[in-house]
Amino acid sequence: MNPTQLTSPVLIGRDDEIAAITQAAGQVRHGHGRALFVTGEPGIGKSRLVRAASRTVTGMAVLSGRATATGTSMPFRPLVEALNTRLRAGTTPAGPELEPFRPALSRLFPEWRTNDGAGSGTDDSTLVLAEGVLRLLAVLGREQPLLLVLEDLHDADPETLEVLGYLTANLAGLPVLVLATLRTGPSAALDLAYRVRRDHDVRLLELSALTSAQVSQLAARCLRTDPADLPEQLAERLARSSDGVPFVVEELLAGMVANGVLRHHDSRWHSDHDLAGPVPVTVVRAVADRADRLGPRGRRLLEAAAVIGARFPIPVLQTMLDLSPTATDELVHAATATHLLRPDPADPDWYAFRHALIANALLGELSHHERTRLAATAARALTTRYPDLPGELCPLAADLRLAAGDGAGAALLLTEAGNRALAQGAANSAATLLERAHHLLRRGGDRTGSVATLGTLLAALEENGEFDRAQRLVDAVLALPDLPTSEAIALHTRLGWMAFHSGRTADADSRIGAARMLLGPDAGAAQLAAVDVVDAHVLSLQEGRADEAERVALRAATEAQRIPLPEVVCRARQLLALMARRRGFAEADRHLLEIVRVAEEHRLPLWRIRASIRLASNRMIRSGHSEQLRQARDAAWAMGAVHTGYEADASLAMHDVFFGRYDDALRVAGDCAAAMLRFGKMGDLRYALAVKAAAHAHRADRAGMDATLAEFARRGGVDSYHMPIVYGLCHAFCALLEEDRTTARSELDAARAFDERRSTIYYQYGRYGLALLLDVLAGAAGAEEYEEVAAHPAAALRWNRQFVHFAHAALLGATGEPGAAVAALAQAREAATVFPTAHRLGLRLVAEAALEHGWGDPATWLREAELHFQTIGTPLVAAACRTLIRRAGHRAPQRRTGHDLLPTRLREWGVTVREYEVLVLLAERHGNKEIARRLYLSHRTVEKHVASLLRKTAHPHRSALCDYAAAIPPPGPGNEGPIG
Repeated sequence: MNPTQLTSPVLIGRDDEIAAITQAAGQVRHGHGRALFVTGEPGIGKSRLVRAASRTVTGMAVLSGRATATGTSMPFRPLVEALNTRLRAGTTPAGPELEPFRPALSRLFPEWRTNDGAGSGTDDSTLVLAEGVLRLLAVLGREQPLLLVLEDLHDADPETLEVLGYLTANLAGLPVLVLATLRTGPSAALDLAYRVRRDHDVRLLELSALTSAQVSQLAARCLRTDPADLPEQLAERLARSSDGVPFVVEELLAGMVANGVLRHHDSRWHSDHDLAGPVPVTVVRAVADRADRLGPRGRRLLEAAAVIGARFPIPVLQTMLDLSPTATDELVHAATATHLLRPDPADPDWYAFRHALIANALLGELSHHERTRLAATAARALTTRYPDLPGELCPLAADLRLAAGDGAGAALLLTEAGNRALAQGAANSAATLLERAHHLLRRGGDRTGSVATLGTLLAALEENGEFDRAQRLVDAVLALPDLPTSEAIALHTRLGWMAFHSGRTADADSRIGAARMLLGPDAGAAQLAAVDVVDAHVLSLQEGRADEAERVALRAATEAQRIPLPEVVCRARQLLALMARRRGFAEADRHLLEIVRVAEEHRLPLWRIRASIRLASNRMIRSGHSEQLRQARDAAWAMGAVHTGYEADASLAMHDVFFGRYDDALRVAGDCAAAMLRFGKMGDLRYALAVKAAAHAHRADRAGMDATLAEFARRGGVDSYHMPIVYGLCHAFCALLEEDRTTARSELDAARAFDERRSTIYYQYGRYGLALLLDVLAGAAGAEEYEEVAAHPAAALRWNRQFVHFAHAALLGATGEPGAAVAALAQAREAATVFPTAHRLGLRLVAEAALEHGWGDPATWLREAELHFQTIGTPLVAAACRTLIRRAGHRAPQRRTGHDLLPTRLREWGVTVREYEVLVLLAERHGNKEIARRLYLSHRTVEKHVASLLRKTAHPHRSALCDYAAAIPPPGPGNEGPIG
């Protein structure tokens, strides 16, 4: 028998693993995405298992990709190879959820790039790309469930592992089964496998060695016979010498057959050797013997290939060995026929060893001198055949030069490869390549080159948020005795900016302080501007230093614009725009318009879209109109600025809260929060959660608000600069819809105290509008306080302006100016036109004061408010409106038959609308006196309602009734289901 046929046609000993994969595939077909990691030692059969599984899980499209050990891994290679198995075979996938991510995905598929400039400002983070891959899989999975196979991940680049980690955490609901293989032994891939097993209940299949019986079955299958017909003692020797590793079993058998230890005669296998003694051939010797059978030229070809790696380009071998194309093809085909090589399915010019152990065995036969010589020859041949060293060839050439002893040449190539990886958005791979280059240059005494490389390396580390790693590298360079001062300043400044963006303000302050100490009186303008812009950001977070921060930022912007340093200009102007809001939005807009101008002049599309979105946000805040922001948001999504697009969506969601579009706000804020959580953008996540909580609060859904704010707190929201939103737009507003004005004022006081301690960038939380109205109604503010608030620029914002006018109307009415009060109320209503709930809340509050002081038409205002609050399902404030209508001497609307908002079980028990209103307040464990105050009832009436509720719900005492009430969902459409 030909030794090349000595492989088993069936999988031996992996029934449990196949069953686990089949079960996962069944779940995937029902839309429940799953991931499985397969690990084991080299040769244990991971690839065999995957191939068998691919045949077993019928009805799924198989997308396969493999990482390689050739040089430094090419970013995203396994993913590109896998996805291209589908994309090259069909039409380009499309879908609205995919469109914003096309620019990011063009990093994997260059043919997706457009010529219209879209994508030139794309977010380059790997997480954005990972979200794009997730959505691409979702689109592809609509046609047919997917089996995504990623093999040999121990050799994968960091970006592939980052994307894979993201996928495994977010597969729920997708018809995708991810099947990944990797070796045991320390690696980033194994760390990932253990982490996702712990965090996301991803199963890890650890392949064990075959038992003696299974080795016997495997040997029999390889020899195409029955286990009982194997030569005596063969199975025992194979089991002991192979340690149960299938690949070793096959290699041992191939060696025995090739060397005549095993012979096939008369339909049986025989051996004339003593198989009870030592096995006459090792795996290394077996591979070497099979290579020798190809002749001297074949052996040299395989050795040259092994020096390149487990995967290699055929044209390079041809140049290395000075072979003709015909001779090269003959040798490669012969090596393939002897089961040593296999073609690479991803590229016809590349081949690979059937197993990495074959390459290792061949390398083990070479002397150090011969390996060095072949590496130098391979490096020259690679550059000759591919002068530009595209893709993975550049780091491969670097590794070959390093193996040949050329550290300086290797460093130059590693630097070039790192720059390319960074431009592609593969910051992790870039950092690995550039750090190797940096250390090689330092060891070689090239200080200038090492510092220059460090600058690019810091850019990669900044993208990854690896401040500690950057700090270690910078401090090592700063310790050099001959480092020029200018370079030390630049390094301190760069590290200060990284520290600021990592939330490490103390480290940022320290680095900027060190840079300033080195500046001296003759410092260049560029150095000063770079230091100033970081310093200004740090100062802006320090209590009482806002004015100083603004002066420093303005100085940075002015100098940077003169030099010019466009990125510094944009950073400084963005900070100035935020800080200028204290004096009004017109000045803030001027800074943003300057960013737009600079960005257009210097072709910085991402800065242009960021500034455009902030301009549109300012316009929306002032006017209440969102069309411009929606257009800017759409432009951000179209160009692939994903993070910026989500930021705009979150702002629009808050706008929807103000406009009473609560379902839309909850949906958009929820989507933003989920995306920001996946991206690890904690600041943006907290804002999205605050918006979501506000959407619940503005329809008096306290349970929903509290649950969302609990998550907000878990995500570090407490004491974040989003807290004024929580105090004012969540707690205070919800309290007002529960007729709890005392709590509302207390929450607004807390928001103001926070604002005074740490200046906010959110001016609609209540200090310049709603708080003034409540203080006026409580008699705690008069004309002087009104004038002070009304004069503040934030009072002109449309959301605030409505409450300022309502407060003015209440003041005028209380001081005997009914005509002026009515005119002020008209101004309030004009400003409030676009804010349905805030508008009616203002009417309800001012109407009570108008009744007391005898002006206007409070009954009409209350009827309008009552209808609105009844419609949106806020029963307490609606009940208060009806009570006030009756107090005005008018007939209030009869809502007792309006049981449609009550849960089904309560309706069945005969609970009335008024009893339900009492029950809602019992959920918060209020006493009868407080309930009576809020519902405008007598203490005795509340007692009767509580007694009736105890009887109808069959609860033994008030505490049990309160517990029951707390479990009732908020009123409103969709929440009328039964309660047990």
